Formats: sequence, C-alpha cells, structure tokens
Amino acid sequence: MTTAALLCLGVALPSDDARSQEKVTKDKLVGTWASVSVVIERSDGTKFEPFGSNPKGMVIFAADGRYSLQLMRPDLPKIAANDRLKGTADENEAIAKGVLSHFGTYSVNEVEGTYTLHVEASSYANYTGTDQKRIVTSLTAEELKWTNPTPSTPTTAYTVFRRVK
Repeated sequence: MTTAALLCLGVALPSDDARSQEKVTKDKLVGTWASVSVVIERSDGTKFEPFGSNPKGMVIFAADGRYSLQLMRPDLPKIAANDRLKGTADENEAIAKGVLSHFGTYSVNEVEGTYTLHVEASSYANYTGTDQKRIVTSLTAEELKWTNPTPSTPTTAYTVFRRVK
C-alpha cells in the first residue's frame, strides 16, 4: 500500500542497485581490491579488454592516503634470455602494452562521488606527476566499479574490482 501511494505521488523506490551502493568515502575505499575486468570503449563505441578477459592486478588504498595499482595481462610473454634487460623488441612491446602500474597518494570527493590519484610514478610515464580522477559508479562492501574518462588510451575505461580484504 505504501509503495502504491508513493508511486501515485510520483516517488519511486530505489532499485536494488541503488540500495546496495554505498556513498564513496575514504574509509570505504581503504583496503585491497583485486581486478575483475577492465573494458575500454573507443570513440566509435567498440569495446575491448586491454588486459584480457581475466586481468591480473590489485589496487591498494591505505588509510594514510597512499595507493598502489598494478594491472597486467595474464598471458605476458616470458623473456627468452631469462634476463629482463635483454628482452627482444617483440617481448618488450607485449609487456609494455600488457602492464600498467602506478603509485602515489589519493583523495576522495564525497560530494562528486570521485577519487583522484596523485601519481608519483607510473610504468606509463605520461601519468607520472599528474592527477587522475576516477568516477565511482558503484561501491559496496565487496565490489568497486569506476569509470576513467582519461585512460592511457584515447577512450573511456570501465573497471571492476572485488575486495580482497
């Protein structure tokens, strides 16, 4: 009866997704998160997974405001010479395209539902010394989803992580 009355007044009850989503706060981000998916959407609408369908990686948000992020393809080639400084051009290219790692500090904007990574150093050197804003699209006790409007490719990235601890 209450639902019917609210609907008559033009008030909608939140969906299950809205009810399960938590407000973005630093305390709720703190922890270790394992990568589930990274999907890039190109400007023409096509999508691809730069780290494959089963990306390996973690992002750690520490309570002191520091973070560390690593993403990589699970099928990275081994260096035939067994010396990371002696990879072939093809080996090095595959590794460079299949790995993204950076660390620094982070801040949260609860009003906007965003957080910003203040990158101290990155395997993608263009990120080093920059601020990288992420839009949190969903945050629950077990799952974190964000959109990156300015990823390391000229597109939009949609990322899902699950809480490890």
